[in-house]
Amino acid sequence: MPGSGRNRVLINLATSLGAVVACTVAYYLLPVDRFGLVGTVNAVVVFAVGLLAISSLILFQVRRFRIGGARHGSSIAGVAVALYLAVLFFAAVYFGLARQDPGSITSLRTKTDALYYSLTITSTVGFGDVHAESQFARAVAAVHMAFNIGFLAAAVAVVRAKASRPDDD
Repeated sequence: MPGSGRNRVLINLATSLGAVVACTVAYYLLPVDRFGLVGTVNAVVVFAVGLLAISSLILFQVRRFRIGGARHGSSIAGVAVALYLAVLFFAAVYFGLARQDPGSITSLRTKTDALYYSLTITSTVGFGDVHAESQFARAVAAVHMAFNIGFLAAAVAVVRAKASRPDDD
């Protein structure tokens, strides 16, 4: 069917866009400022578990794309949505950190500020208007940067493997 490939792409894009919108709405509704993370140990454990979950999701999406490609319902859009989820995860962490220690991240007052800061780190733009001030905030930002490097390395490896493998269609 000539139109089925295009329909599949449109469905994948619509699903990805829906996931991005739903995750963004959930991020803004998340009551991080109400219950906060109490204590350094709890914060580190919650952060580590969250980072592990996001990393696992990204690796799963990358693996699905690498093995099956769009033929099995997965696409690079799923990988991009998983990365966006990581951006939202880091934004929530930054917002919670700024609420617990208001001077830890300069000019971060709202969830939009936190999302903006997370996106500037992920995109490596780094305008400098919002930046980590405390040692803990800098450590979290450093983990975020290392996470980005790992994600990019995985993405490049997948694209290279897909490009070098003959198409089985």
